[in-house]
Amino acid sequence: MVAFHASALDGVARNPALPTSLLLRLLAFDGGGDGPPRHALQRAGLPESAVAVILAHPNPGVRIEFAMSTRARPAQRARLADDPSPKVRAALAYGPEWHDPRTTVAPLPDDVCARLLDDPDPSVRTALLDSPHLAPSFVASLATHRDPVARRSAARAWEILAPGERSALLAGPDPEVRRAAALWECRRDAHVTAELLRDPKSAAEALRRGPLVRADAERCVAERAHLAALAGNPSLPADLVERLAVDSDERPYGSPSPSGSSWMRGGAWRSTSR
Repeated sequence: MVAFHASALDGVARNPALPTSLLLRLLAFDGGGDGPPRHALQRAGLPESAVAVILAHPNPGVRIEFAMSTRARPAQRARLADDPSPKVRAALAYGPEWHDPRTTVAPLPDDVCARLLDDPDPSVRTALLDSPHLAPSFVASLATHRDPVARRSAARAWEILAPGERSALLAGPDPEVRRAAALWECRRDAHVTAELLRDPKSAAEALRRGPLVRADAERCVAERAHLAALAGNPSLPADLVERLAVDSDERPYGSPSPSGSSWMRGGAWRSTSR
């Protein structure tokens, strides 16, 4: 009987013709401690009266569901930025777990993201920087942030960063920031790609992303290093593509390249494309 009621309530919560009075009753439903039906929390176009009930709900799980709703307006979700539960704030910071590439999720306003980035709980800050839903303008604004983790995230907005901001990230004091910046810059600069190939932590990704000079490509083929990444590089010379196409060795990765790059010595990356 309980299962029947739960199933029926889910169906009612999905009904597009559901009147507000019944929606408010659903939101007050305890569900044996699990809270109201999920579909009631994630309906599109929730009226203000329903949003107010959700924001004040005593069950943090209810507020988490709303924080990660794909249908709630960003301004509605943003009202959870001061929620007393760090789990709710972290859910808001990350946003919906949405994997449909045909659908985009509207980002939170930049000022709300800035508040979440200054949250006293590190889980909230981490969730925000891991979010795939941040506005490019906000990501770009992180280029000069005091936190190196935030500056590393700024590389995701590489194409809209000012030349001076790119240079600062490439030459910055933090090696992880330099590496993240270089992995974006290498897409258009073979010199940066060559430097990254000397860093075991970045070699495979650089082989996937960056233009290759023939000498480096031949060396990687000869060393059988990161062949899967190398084979997918569009700048790989045609004869090496053919050689890899008939290669009988199924090992996707070989030994890493020797260390000793300017990266490992703490030097700055210098792009030759500017």
